[in-house]
Parts: sequence; structure tokens; C-alpha cells
Amino acid sequence: MNHSGTFITARSPEEVFDLLAEPQRFAPLLPDFESMLAQDATHFNLRITIAVAQINGHANLAMELHEAVRPSRVEYSGQGIVAGSQLNFNLQFDIAASEEATTVNWRGEFSLDGMLALMAGHLLEPMGRRNFELMAERIQNGLRETSLDDPPPVPAPPA
Repeated sequence: MNHSGTFITARSPEEVFDLLAEPQRFAPLLPDFESMLAQDATHFNLRITIAVAQINGHANLAMELHEAVRPSRVEYSGQGIVAGSQLNFNLQFDIAASEEATTVNWRGEFSLDGMLALMAGHLLEPMGRRNFELMAERIQNGLRETSLDDPPPVPAPPA
């Protein structure tokens, strides 16, 4: 499943890059974020909550800051096992200065293979789209904060 979008922020490309390319600042903006554990500057373990149909639980994803070209591009990739199914995950951000603003084009994709995909396949695409849109919204909110020096607050889980 692929999904993409664009948003514009008043922040400079460097400020946007700094938020997106720092896993400790970026990871809490992901939907269903629970925790992360940094291994080094580009590798970390991401723990997320999972709720698909009647299946609720947690997943651990091995994440990598795959590419960081200052100030124009950031890419993450990850993989893990969710309820016995293989999850592959990729996020790309292209950052460009425009008149008095910065444009961020993002693209996310994920694939899920295995029993969970067979059981809840029809739910995965709408859920994935919703989560990518929520991620973009949280990034925009993080960029609106008055100070980008501190990690953004972790949003409360939806009720």
C-alpha cells in the first residue's frame, strides 16, 4: 500500500530536516508510537501498538534512517513481525524551499504478508492511509511548536 501527500510550513528546510532526520524527535510523531530504543545514530527499535479488527497487541520494528541528505531528503525503512506476519515499512520526505515557506512532499508505503494480511486485508489500506495522514498532521503540529530544540510531546492515543 502506498500513500503520499504534501504540506507547507513556515519553517526553514533546515528546521524541517532537523525534525525529520533525528529519530528521537521523529519517532514519537508516528501513529501508534509506544516507545523507541536507539541503537546508534541511524538504527533504532520502534515499539508500536497494533489494533486491526479483533487483533490488539504490540509490534517491534527494526528501523533505519536509510538516507539523510541535508536539507532536502530523509528516508526511513523498517521491518518487523506483527501477529506472525511480516511488515515492511518505508517513509520518504523531500524538502524544498519555496517562496517564504518550505514544501514537504512525503510518501509512505507498507506491506504486510502472512495470516494477518489474509484475515484483515480489506482493513489494511484504509487504516494505512489514516495513519499516514495522521503522521503528516503530527509533523505539521511539531513544526508549529515555538521551539524545535526539544522533542515534540507524545500525542495522547485516540479514545
